[in-house]
Amino acid sequence: MVNILVVDDEPMICKGVATILKQSKLDINEVFIAYNGFEALDFIHLETIDLVFTDIQMEKMNGIELIENIFLEDPSIPIVILSAHGEFEYAQKAIRFGAKEYLVKPITPPHLLSVVTKLLKEKEEKGQRFANWEGSRSLPGHMSHETNYYLNELVTGTIHESEVTSIIETLGNRMDGPYFSMMSIKLSLERGGIHDQEIATGKDRSLLKYAALNIMEETASQWSHFIFNNHNSTFTLLLQVTEEESRGSLRVNQLLMVAQMIHTNLQKYLNVKSQIGISRIREGIPQWPVMYKEALESLACCETNKGHYMFYIEDKDSLSTNPNLTVAGVDEANHRIVYETKVYIEQHFCDKGLKLQDIADAVHLSPNYLSYLFKKVMGTNIWDYVTKLRMEEGKRLILTTDKRRYEISEEIGYESPEHFSKIFKKHFGINISEVKQAGT
Repeated sequence: MVNILVVDDEPMICKGVATILKQSKLDINEVFIAYNGFEALDFIHLETIDLVFTDIQMEKMNGIELIENIFLEDPSIPIVILSAHGEFEYAQKAIRFGAKEYLVKPITPPHLLSVVTKLLKEKEEKGQRFANWEGSRSLPGHMSHETNYYLNELVTGTIHESEVTSIIETLGNRMDGPYFSMMSIKLSLERGGIHDQEIATGKDRSLLKYAALNIMEETASQWSHFIFNNHNSTFTLLLQVTEEESRGSLRVNQLLMVAQMIHTNLQKYLNVKSQIGISRIREGIPQWPVMYKEALESLACCETNKGHYMFYIEDKDSLSTNPNLTVAGVDEANHRIVYETKVYIEQHFCDKGLKLQDIADAVHLSPNYLSYLFKKVMGTNIWDYVTKLRMEEGKRLILTTDKRRYEISEEIGYESPEHFSKIFKKHFGINISEVKQAGT
């Protein structure tokens, strides 16, 4: 049975979609309703969600921001955009950012149910496209050896600048920029496949590599890109980035989202572990060698930070003020960052609309790497820590003041008393009224 989350700031839309879903013959366990993006993220953190419907134009957090945050949590969750007439361009942008479908309001029950059925079926069966990698007889090439050779020469800077234009033409002028980013993806091919067996022969390793290449290609299909083999089990993903995606926190989140999806899909469908290093976004083809070096440097950080599979170059830079740090020194630096994070959270956990991005910005790290560090040091994830502080403060106010439920929910950062009550029950296992009666 599946859980579905419906997000819209119009209660009638939420209730209408929820009613259609509950009255259908689909195998649905629960339909959760959130009236804004922040409530939606609470459900993502606390429940197992299999499908999300979200409005595109919402106050406080729009559909694009919500998609980004969901994908940082779990990129395997299918997302459907609910859009009004005239929002086609925005809906198309949302699909580029990871949404699977969009529905135009008003929504008809047959259309809604057909989309749900299709997406749940796709999610269930997606792995079958990669399930028969053992049965392949050869390793077809996604690109010619010539193309692979030229791309390696371009990113390593061994081609003279006078030859670059003609080589780009040879590659089909697929990447005209002007902004690019690069990822180095290292696969662990000692084990893998549906049954997670040991990969003993070179032939099976090559076939598994090809299956992994299929998954990486499909994952990056929303972007103009090249994926090419460097050596052994390391690949480079060259992404073309739009001008909008090159600005602010959006640029980092987009790159992290792609890397997260690649890592998750390789693990989920092939049992292949991966490590990914991510460069900055830079302008122009002459910057490709710089980005390649940054991606490799970031990839190397995965070796020194066991348990973390993805590094963005600026996270590396923030930890490398002293390149001669010992392991103990690195641990001390990590604990300092987590301490600063705790201080920030404890000062701001009651802020309405507090986001992981806000917390990460305060300590100058990407959300992904900060989440890893916090969990490693504290043994709990950041949002669980925020929720714990909010619940403890809410309980204290219930027991020591005469404030009403709506006043308390407002004071600790929730948009509605109903949502506060749901989170409270989930966290403590009892209702607010029971706490008042017990007095403890």
